[in-house]
Amino acid sequence: MLTTGDAGPMLGLDRDGVISGHLLAALYAQAAARESITRHELIRLADASCDETERAIDKLLQLRVLRPLPGEPQRLAPVAPATAQAQLLMPKIRELRDHQSMINEASALLACLLPVYERSVMTSTREQLLHRLEDVEAVRSTLLELSARATDEILTSQPGGPRPEGVLKESTERTVQVLDRGVRMRTLYQYTAQFHQPTVDHASLLMEHGAEVRLVTDAFMRLIVFDREVALIELLDNPDGALLVRDANVVDYLTRAFERSWDRALPFPHAHERDQVLRSSEEMKTAIIELLIEGYDDKVVAKRLGISLRTLQRHLAEVLRRIGASNRLHAGYLLRDLDIVHEKYARQHNP
Repeated sequence: MLTTGDAGPMLGLDRDGVISGHLLAALYAQAAARESITRHELIRLADASCDETERAIDKLLQLRVLRPLPGEPQRLAPVAPATAQAQLLMPKIRELRDHQSMINEASALLACLLPVYERSVMTSTREQLLHRLEDVEAVRSTLLELSARATDEILTSQPGGPRPEGVLKESTERTVQVLDRGVRMRTLYQYTAQFHQPTVDHASLLMEHGAEVRLVTDAFMRLIVFDREVALIELLDNPDGALLVRDANVVDYLTRAFERSWDRALPFPHAHERDQVLRSSEEMKTAIIELLIEGYDDKVVAKRLGISLRTLQRHLAEVLRRIGASNRLHAGYLLRDLDIVHEKYARQHNP
């Protein structure tokens, strides 16, 4: 019976149905010891099933280390592996070299065209102080470019509570690359983001790479500022788009607004420590009080705070209970009399 000598007994096919190298080697050794051998002889000598051996013989033919004799297709003659390699692989190697040459040529041409693009299309865009980006792809490509160009600091504000997992996954790699280049990044999330595990994981990863992340209660606009020179803000009439702002006065105003919110924000918790959760809850209730005094209805308040209507109503019930109000209208009068908002302002500016 045909065996592999020191390699041990023939293994035939592995569990995935792939032809064993041991079987191929043993069949080839038997053929190489002769000027020619028939399929039937190889099958008879092999310590494997007929079907397994047939497939192994076909594989040796595909590898060009066996070839049928002219006029006697059942008799197979051995071919040196070096010769088979030249016949089988050299055409593929030449094809790969041609592809690599094409890639190198295209890369060189694109590199030459990049400055042309910079001087024409991008220059035109930069000269526009306000430029609408109408779809997700335009926003994504602009984010990629501005992130790659950032050298100092990126400020981001993400209102609306937890962010979708797909959005978080898409931004993670880009953001980490920016942070690893030494660009400072500060991000504001809303209160409820700290209870959304994918957002917590994303924020934790960014903080590991040097980002600063804080929480705010009241809503702040969706905003990204690059090096205090250019900003992206949301469009009121198109949730998939954004407004690219290059006007220095507007960007400065947006940056100052961000800084005011940042100063009032709480650190994003690495874990849900009891003191942090309680403090965030109190900040949420104070924000609800402020918006109640301003006269907003429940849906508007919930949207601005990035919480559900049910969560708002739970906080609101606690606020009413604390001040002894029987309803929202009664609460408004009591809150004005208590002057809670003014007291909070005084605490913040006269610690």
